[in-house]
Amino acid sequence: MKKIIFLFLTILISTSVQIFAQNEQLDLNQASFDEIKSLPITKEQAEDIYSYRTYIKYFDSIYDLREIKSIDQITFNKIKPLVKILPFTDYDEVAQRRDQINYLLRRLASNEGSQEGISDLWQDLLISPININTATFHDLMNMPIVTPNDVRSILLQRKVSDFSDYRGMRRSPGLTHYGATNLKHYVIYYTPEKRGRWLFNYRFKLNNSPYSEELTEVLRESFVPDSTNEKFSMWGRYHLDNAQPEISHKFRARMEDWINLEFGSIFFIKKGENRNLNFLKFHNDFASTLKDNSKSACAINLKPLKTKIILGNFRATFGQGLVMENTDYFDRRRTGFGYSKRVLGIFSDLSPTEEFALKGGAIEFDNNFLNASLFYSEDKKDAVVWDSNNNGAIDKDDDIFYYIISKPRFTNEELESAEEYFNQYRPGLEHPKPEILMSPRRDALKEILRGGHIELSPVIGTHFGITAYETEYDRYFNIVPSNSVGEYLIADSYYYKKIKMTDSEISAMYSTKTDEYERNYRRIYGFDWQTTLNNLSLQGEYAELEVDGKPAKLGDDPKAIVASAYLGFENLNFLMLYRNYDLDFDNPYARPFAEHERFDGTILEKQYYLKNPLVSEVYYNSPWSQPEEGIYIESRYKFHRQLTLTKAYLDIWKRKSDGRRSIRFQGELDYRPIYQVSIRLKEKLQTNRSEDTFARSVSKTSETTLRLITYLTNRDKLELEYRFNKVWMAPYTSLTNSAEPGDAIVPTANVLNHGDFIAANYTHNFTDYFRIEGSFLFWNGHGISHWDWEDMEIDFMGSEGMKYWFTIYDRISSHLTVSFKYKVKHYKDEELYLRKYNEPVEGQNYVSQTKHKESSIRLQIDWNF
Repeated sequence: MKKIIFLFLTILISTSVQIFAQNEQLDLNQASFDEIKSLPITKEQAEDIYSYRTYIKYFDSIYDLREIKSIDQITFNKIKPLVKILPFTDYDEVAQRRDQINYLLRRLASNEGSQEGISDLWQDLLISPININTATFHDLMNMPIVTPNDVRSILLQRKVSDFSDYRGMRRSPGLTHYGATNLKHYVIYYTPEKRGRWLFNYRFKLNNSPYSEELTEVLRESFVPDSTNEKFSMWGRYHLDNAQPEISHKFRARMEDWINLEFGSIFFIKKGENRNLNFLKFHNDFASTLKDNSKSACAINLKPLKTKIILGNFRATFGQGLVMENTDYFDRRRTGFGYSKRVLGIFSDLSPTEEFALKGGAIEFDNNFLNASLFYSEDKKDAVVWDSNNNGAIDKDDDIFYYIISKPRFTNEELESAEEYFNQYRPGLEHPKPEILMSPRRDALKEILRGGHIELSPVIGTHFGITAYETEYDRYFNIVPSNSVGEYLIADSYYYKKIKMTDSEISAMYSTKTDEYERNYRRIYGFDWQTTLNNLSLQGEYAELEVDGKPAKLGDDPKAIVASAYLGFENLNFLMLYRNYDLDFDNPYARPFAEHERFDGTILEKQYYLKNPLVSEVYYNSPWSQPEEGIYIESRYKFHRQLTLTKAYLDIWKRKSDGRRSIRFQGELDYRPIYQVSIRLKEKLQTNRSEDTFARSVSKTSETTLRLITYLTNRDKLELEYRFNKVWMAPYTSLTNSAEPGDAIVPTANVLNHGDFIAANYTHNFTDYFRIEGSFLFWNGHGISHWDWEDMEIDFMGSEGMKYWFTIYDRISSHLTVSFKYKVKHYKDEELYLRKYNEPVEGQNYVSQTKHKESSIRLQIDWNF
């Protein structure tokens, strides 16, 4: 009897264990990497299983494990009872891919401005990775953050044998861990099936964020001197306190087969642009708005012919951005490496760029030895027009002063109506030309652009290219004569003396009509190069603006050059960059490395002196690089397991307009006592006019930042930040002394301003698909302007105040994603004492400090189907 009972219990326990084991078996099609590592296998075997599922295919059977080289029969027998394979049918292949790279898609979807067009390309590559065994040098170089050294290492190893998985690619001699991890989500190791499947994406954006502080001042500036009545400003006349929010609708569709077909369009209305879009009414702006505020593109990639054709709006970028890079945005210190990378070649453009959008057609051929492009664009551009024929009015016969990017983009009817109204109150002014005779105009210039690029690559990692373009205009570019610029630009002849040496940037601009010649074109040509030797990469670009020199002779026309050297190792990289741009090298499509925008420090920066404050938007929205000469050095060095110099750079440069020399240094040290805790100390120092410490324009800035970051489970993060700023400058004795005539002059010491802020930033992932991040911040400026990164955008704050914001990201389904941001900002502006030089101001001469409260939302909806 006892034996029977013992046998029965043994069978019962064994059966229960088997049932329990079956319930606890690990589904390899849905298990995380950590769960796979918990099996009785080595870390290398766990990585191979995870890589097989991620980059090859999902498991159809438990016996698929034997296709993995490191899983031998002994290992297979050991884990077979511990795992199971369930069909993964909840999502289609694309939805599964989105699950795997969800956090990367979220980061790219938040990108705005200059990166938005590039983000479209990178999102497409995340969803449909390219085959690394057939990719060209350009294909891999256009991946985010990847360096030329890494690409060369991959291509050299590929000549030995094709890659079958990530591990094989990772073993390429010279390929850094950083480069491999940044590349792995954008490539596959086999030829994908040609299904001819269509993928669609719709994106809606709504944003009512306030205008920047600088643009608000421009729009609030009175067109009638000495008047504080808001009706004499564009802000008051068009009620921009209640400006309509920015809205955009973007639709994209693409199909992949033996050819890739892509088309899309974007419709947008920028903040403050009032349009009657009710198409049910007889008088509406729907048709004109659709024409002026939309972009579209159609691209065909003929893969067997290695040729791409684009019709509509396209983006063209080559070399170091010295000859051609068409965006509306300026990006400081854009080296072409890391997060400031350029995507080179021809691509569809559905970004917010308007003024420098190219509209027409382009074709590109690319293989391992030759890259060639031709492009053609015909479009109308906004520009500043001035009364060059001296008939007392701005009309179609007048010449162009320069391009302008306006925010908001007023219609010509709105501009003309405002000028007519403001001019009624200006005739009594003591001024040679009291009327407004220089003003922005919408679609004032027809531009026809023809260009091309050819590049030869004799060996892997080395190329030499030539780029050239010509723009043809229907109106002349004609710079106002230097002896008359005050009459057209400045509101009060008392301030003509404010035109200084730095304003030579204005007089040096290119004219198509001079005393020597009259022409209707502008020609830019140049060449670029790159060579990669082991860990060293050398690259650069040289360009000239044709004026009166010979095309075949270098150096006889205005010129510019950028040259850099990059040295990269596993834990150390080093970059050195030299740039030199002539003052009269005026290429409106150049976006090379620079510290400042063009026209910084000129009279265009001082809207309060200008007869038409809107003209100052030539500077405030400038995408152009300032003429500079300098050397930039940057490095990252992980010299200890717990210590990393995350980014340190030194820039020494000279402003060409007045020879001002400046020095800027920034360094950040990251200390990690454990991996989940980061303590970062950053120091930034800058000196302007470093060659003459007794000059009136000298200034010295220091900024110290301390951050404590904790990385929690499930990608959560908590960060505390404190920053302290100091600015030292020479005194304004005309302001610190009495304005009363005859009062004694009192010596004044140097001025030292300081300010600080403290912030708490947080990120919490409730699930893999629902996330919130935000910040609380308090600051006190004391005359210093603070800045802060919010999500993916930068914010400049007032004198003192506080703000908080949060962004909610919710992936509602495999096809629908919503992002919502809400921000509240309380701040005070500066108190102002109004006076002239050594003269008291009669009447109102004091403006008290004012409290402001702003709130804004940003909504983004992405629907993929």
